[in-house]
Amino acid sequence: KREEWAGPGAGATALNREFGVARSSLNRWHHDNLVIGLLTGTKKHVYPVEQFVDGRPVRGLREVISHAGSHRVAWLWLVQANPVLSGRRPIDMLKQGRADEVDKAAGAYFLEQ
Repeated sequence: KREEWAGPGAGATALNREFGVARSSLNRWHHDNLVIGLLTGTKKHVYPVEQFVDGRPVRGLREVISHAGSHRVAWLWLVQANPVLSGRRPIDMLKQGRADEVDKAAGAYFLEQ
């Protein structure tokens, strides 16, 4: 089940209602890989709410998605404790503005895969 590994997620309507995220912004962010969208069903996406701070995606997601090659793989990596980052979760570090460290760790990790 997606929620077990991905955490709470919301569709475009819920993000707009609960966090004030405009659907047009969300579509643009998704298209530009600035936000992670997980496919649910054939066309709909669910967006893990943990990647947003103050209604905007945290900085650094695009780089992680680029290293990982897919939104799903990137999110799975972001939410797991990472030994290279002293056991911290990369998503928590992104929220602290530490995108450069996360980018470096993701680059090294996905290069080895």
